[in-house]
Amino acid sequence: MIRIFTLTQADPDPKTIPWDVIIHSAAGILCLILGVLMFADQFGWALHAFSGMMILSFASALVISIKTQSWVTGHYLAMLPVIGIAVGYAGFDWGFGLSYALIWLAFIHFIWRGYQLGQTPSG
Repeated sequence: MIRIFTLTQADPDPKTIPWDVIIHSAAGILCLILGVLMFADQFGWALHAFSGMMILSFASALVISIKTQSWVTGHYLAMLPVIGIAVGYAGFDWGFGLSYALIWLAFIHFIWRGYQLGQTPSG
């Protein structure tokens, strides 16, 4: 049975799914969906929803990195799109597109790392 009660620890229990990981994963998936919608003219609200989810994804990646003391490529990739959000709100619309491209980069990295771990004998 998998429990969902804690935040990420440096030495996690393999039978728990920490809240910060659930929040981070859900925010990342929502960013991918909302990012598509923000490019459609009839979903003007999606730009702000996408931006909010990107900020949540950034914050959760930061919390996970601090709690586990693991500053790894995937965490940086998850935090990087916030720069595009800041650029977009500064008046340069291409910043939102940059942010969307960067979140896809983080997602592809996540899938690739999962594949690599699955190929190792201990994975």
